[in-house]
Amino acid sequence: MVLLPYHAQAKIDIRKLRDYVLNPQHPEGRHKARVFLSALGLTAQDSEWLAAAIIEQLPATDAIPTDVSPWGTLFRVDIDIVRGHRCAKVRTGWLCRNQSTTLTTCFIVGECDETL
Repeated sequence: MVLLPYHAQAKIDIRKLRDYVLNPQHPEGRHKARVFLSALGLTAQDSEWLAAAIIEQLPATDAIPTDVSPWGTLFRVDIDIVRGHRCAKVRTGWLCRNQSTTLTTCFIVGECDETL
């Protein structure tokens, strides 16, 4: 298993989740928001919860390097997020550079691998 570099210090800007990913009014993020609401019942008010759920899973989830850019190395981490009786696979994207890891994207890609 390959872990996300510096996952213990990984940073998620709550504004990215609250104002973009979970915001049904955002011109580009609104589609993600609809899927998060349908799949997990999450709204913008749940951005802190989602950030914590993502961070909690990082030490036990495989990270796949996807690209190297002038800004750092990009990784993909697919995480099963459980909320009540709902479960969805959430794809997260991360930028790693200078011993720092930051969330760049987050969206639902399907159902969890196993029935919980």
